[in-house]
Amino acid sequence: MRKYKMPVKIGAETMMYFSRMGRHALVLSLMVAFVLAPGIGVGGVLAHEDEEHEKKALGGAGTREGLAQSLFRNKRDHEINWHEWGDEPFQRAVTEDKLILLDLTAVWCHWCHVMDETSYSDPEIIAMLNRDFVAIRIDTDRRPDLQARYLSGGWPSTDILVPSGEMVFGATYLRPEQLKSTLRQYQQLYKDHKPEILKRAKAMQEEMKAAWVSHDATKGAIDPAILTRAVSMIKGNFDKENGGFGTAPKFFEPDSLTFAFLMHHRTRDEELKDIALTTLRKQLGIFDPVWGGFYRYAVDAAWTTPHYEKMLDTQAMAIRNYLDAYQLTGERRYRAAVEGIMRYVDRFLSNPGRGGFFASQDADVGSHDPHANFVDGEEYYLLGEKERLAIGIPHVDLTVLTHWNGLMAESYLKVYQVLGDKRARDFALKTLDMLYVTRYREGAGIAHYFAHGKPQQAGLLVDQVAFARALLEAYVVTADRSYLQKAERIVADMHTLLEDKTAGGFFDMAFDPDAKGMLLRPEKPTIENARASILLSELYYFTDNKMYKQSAERTLQYLLGSRSPYPPALGALAVDRHLNYPLHIVIVGEKKEPTTQSLWNESLRVYAPGKTVMLLDPSKDKLAIGEVSFPKLAKPAAYVCTDLLCSKPIEKPGQLRENLEQFLRATS
Repeated sequence: MRKYKMPVKIGAETMMYFSRMGRHALVLSLMVAFVLAPGIGVGGVLAHEDEEHEKKALGGAGTREGLAQSLFRNKRDHEINWHEWGDEPFQRAVTEDKLILLDLTAVWCHWCHVMDETSYSDPEIIAMLNRDFVAIRIDTDRRPDLQARYLSGGWPSTDILVPSGEMVFGATYLRPEQLKSTLRQYQQLYKDHKPEILKRAKAMQEEMKAAWVSHDATKGAIDPAILTRAVSMIKGNFDKENGGFGTAPKFFEPDSLTFAFLMHHRTRDEELKDIALTTLRKQLGIFDPVWGGFYRYAVDAAWTTPHYEKMLDTQAMAIRNYLDAYQLTGERRYRAAVEGIMRYVDRFLSNPGRGGFFASQDADVGSHDPHANFVDGEEYYLLGEKERLAIGIPHVDLTVLTHWNGLMAESYLKVYQVLGDKRARDFALKTLDMLYVTRYREGAGIAHYFAHGKPQQAGLLVDQVAFARALLEAYVVTADRSYLQKAERIVADMHTLLEDKTAGGFFDMAFDPDAKGMLLRPEKPTIENARASILLSELYYFTDNKMYKQSAERTLQYLLGSRSPYPPALGALAVDRHLNYPLHIVIVGEKKEPTTQSLWNESLRVYAPGKTVMLLDPSKDKLAIGEVSFPKLAKPAAYVCTDLLCSKPIEKPGQLRENLEQFLRATS
């Protein structure tokens, strides 16, 4: 029998969760009727993990008899009458007057698999859910809007809802006896206190709808001191012995490293350089030496014990950090990390024919087959190539998620700029072109994923921001203005559908008065608003359209005035992008000319964090950016520009770096 290592136990995660939602006091008051009732005290187990969908992909599946601690089992969670989120299960809950059991899972989530094999395979629980509840299962990777409102601290999340969808209980992993007790107690409480509960649920619905109406809000000051404070926080949180920030578990913090590289480049602060490079070296402890790619996080502080699932977004952001390190130092190990990530992604997380990147790969083998031989990642990933293939390949989630594809396409385009990898560029462009054609509809935004023959979940903020940013990067490497125009269309929809016109900032989804449950609650996520501000600032620098600058300012003022915490490094990156005009390298020359190409490629390779590169072709482009005009010379030339002036024309590619450094010294 497999030995499960239980995560950290949390005694009162439900109360922790709802106190975090204090701005909607009715949620807490509804909770009180349940959780503080006599006899209720079920504790869950907080885990950072997951489960769900299929397709064998990649081949090589097999089993191996007698592997230590493997488990040949009969998983039975599929016997539960699971519903997808939608009108039908809610109608059924209302008609049959039943509570809803909501299981928030993820394809890659190890502890979701454990709960499927234990609690959701328990015959008594299966019977209770099918008889007395309406069971809904959602994949949070596909439904980030539901994750934002229902996730109770980690994966899996086990929630109980009233028939209209308001949440009355939330926990993470529950063992069979805990889940049985919870289901019985909440069913009885609902039966005994139904009028009061439904009255409170109705009041909460009205409060949530009213919260979508814009109100004036405190506007935070966009203060350069934010950068200094962020530097101090990075230095204060840095683990000097092990790299990374804080203590175990250790997650990747790519924005902190990006900010450290930026500020080191600007101030020559060697401590920031050491923080970034030490962290990147130590993080290699959870790099897969056989197939490449990074595992999701480290269980320990020293980056020696991985949690073995692999996520597309982890790979995308790591590529950028290691490219920065390689450009700064020239050390081969950082380039090797980038190439190792790409080998993994190309082999396991890419669709070479159509374009697109897959979402994730499981930590374990056999987690999605009810009758498969289960092999834990702790055993499997210690093996070599042949041994792994003899057992099988951990399940790959073939979902192509728009926001993560935007992140990875942008990273592949950065690989092309630094390493000259044309294959990476071409695959990124193929991916962006395919997703734009199949998922974007003007006025609705770009959709989150594709299923059942059509795009799903259009207009989510996370997708608009990540995909538009990738389109901007495509414009940088192709000089094809259609990519810039596509980015502007998506951002126009983002403003129409999602912007809070009065208080500033963007909602994560458009208001739907017919939405169920907590989807009626407005959310303005701080992380995505910071990324939106960066995107808007960059659009301003490429177009000189002041509308984008003003929108970035409104978004930043909302973010900095909000009581909700935001990641200091990401917030500082947004402030810096807004306040500090980036270094512009502008190449003027016909695109087909070899000298133009050489100047362009050299400009893309130059290490100057935050720089923008633009190619202006006299045969089709206006030779101006805003109020700055460039002459049409007999030969192609590059110009290095700040917001105040530009360098003399640089006609020889080999002189670009030297001229850049001279110009910066003269203007600093």
